[in-house]
Amino acid sequence: MALGAIERRLKSRRGLLALWLAATAGACLVALLMWHAGIPGWDDAAHVYKLFLLRRGDSIFWDDFWYGGGYGAVNYGFVFYLLALYVPAKLIVIVSAGLVPLFYYLYQRDMWGIDDIWPAWALAGIMAVYLAHGQDPFVFALALTLGGLALLARGRPALGAVAVGIAVFANPMAFVVCANFMLADVIARPETRRRYFVFFCVVAPFAVVRIVSGWAFTEPGAYLNETPQLLLYLAFALMGLALAGVNAVHARRPFFILFFVYAVTCVLSFVIPGSPLGNNIGRFFFVFGLPLLLLLRHTSLRRSFRYADLAIVPIVLFGLLQISTPYSHFTRTNEWPQTASRFFAPAIVEARQLYDPNYRMHVVALRRHWEADYFPAAGIPITRGWYRQADAIHNTIFYTAYDEATYVAWLRRMGVQYVFLAHAPLDAWSNHEARLLERSSAFAPVSRAGAWSIYRLISAQPIVVGLNGGTADVLTMQHLWFTVRLERPGDYLVKVTWSPYWTVSGGAGGPAPSLTPTTDRFMIMRAARAGTYTLRIDVTLARALRQAGARLGL
Repeated sequence: MALGAIERRLKSRRGLLALWLAATAGACLVALLMWHAGIPGWDDAAHVYKLFLLRRGDSIFWDDFWYGGGYGAVNYGFVFYLLALYVPAKLIVIVSAGLVPLFYYLYQRDMWGIDDIWPAWALAGIMAVYLAHGQDPFVFALALTLGGLALLARGRPALGAVAVGIAVFANPMAFVVCANFMLADVIARPETRRRYFVFFCVVAPFAVVRIVSGWAFTEPGAYLNETPQLLLYLAFALMGLALAGVNAVHARRPFFILFFVYAVTCVLSFVIPGSPLGNNIGRFFFVFGLPLLLLLRHTSLRRSFRYADLAIVPIVLFGLLQISTPYSHFTRTNEWPQTASRFFAPAIVEARQLYDPNYRMHVVALRRHWEADYFPAAGIPITRGWYRQADAIHNTIFYTAYDEATYVAWLRRMGVQYVFLAHAPLDAWSNHEARLLERSSAFAPVSRAGAWSIYRLISAQPIVVGLNGGTADVLTMQHLWFTVRLERPGDYLVKVTWSPYWTVSGGAGGPAPSLTPTTDRFMIMRAARAGTYTLRIDVTLARALRQAGARLGL
């Protein structure tokens, strides 16, 4: 059958149904193979832990067991997790990954007037291997966002905006990624501006609520910016500009603008201090890199060999770079064991025996960070968690040059008594820490359990410290609350992250202790009486609005 006839069939309704079914089947096959081989997605530890919290009745707003206390899914996005309480998370991801290529093609055809079907089929393959990233809420939000853009392209901007608005609360990165398309459309295609005006008017209330939520639950965050990654994204943008300039089929200006917008976004995410995007801006390349370049595969250049344009060479190169991360995830077999419960079981047994609520434990970060799930799910508060940007709350030490004294001081400031070190592939920023542990006289070896070495910090300092002679005892530490017994009235440093939503109850009558933040985002508890007090996170709409208003000086 001639290639043209195949293309016509693929563009028909049956062909689009085949695209959806094939994309869904591909994602399902990869998910099954990953499950059978015991290879979770890169980010799966974070999602498993957040679902664990919700299933046990904890809140999306806070967790004491990561980062010394921090806001939970409310800032990251929570719609996916709430849905996953009732529908299996992997089923949501498989369905979403299957819809992404279909929605992309409908948007490309109706908004751009380009009915080339092959980029959508390439995207079907990309979405199947994209499961290696484990970015489940993002994939779900991406399907919603592209579905919204497809509706917009079909002349239904209000309905499309509702889908995009929901996606903002599933994972805002999907909106950020697709904003490159939206901005380029508005600039390059004047005929779309009226539709986009209605679209943005309907999206605006969702965006306002999302921004107000960010003000109400604000905490510092800084994502990792890696120069090699930035250079890769800029190289892709430059290649897109070059191919747009020599393509022989499509209007050049819209593609010039699209790739230029992405290049500017990459640079801004890199140079803006404290940017919450950082390397995340690369998701545009890792999803749409190959499909976009394939649109520009027909060039005015002479053919280098009989059946392909010269453009196929850089297109294949960037396609290989696009799937390099999933390839690495699937082939680094030495990292697979550290995602399994049996790897962590000996450490968890030791941690439960050693655990004292007056202290939290520190786990030297592993390559795939499953310590962020297994330890806190076992009831052990730890100093760090999954999201690297949240290290900005208390843990920026790991992104600076630090010596033994600085490291020990940080552990004491975080209320750590025991440190767990796995003899397995570690996070790149953990190797120096491992060397310090093995040679420092500030630590006493405790035991060896499986692949783990456990160290005790000599002269550790507890989570609650009396500032004027008093002593305190933490009786219970839970995800949303903790109980502390104060030996006498006075001021106490509480090494749990400050939040305006903390409330204090208990004691033997009289005024409740006051809580004030410290410069390092912990808090001072000032008690007029001795007694046992419970500190609990209590989020109400009125308090959230009041906090958001305070950010605006209202």
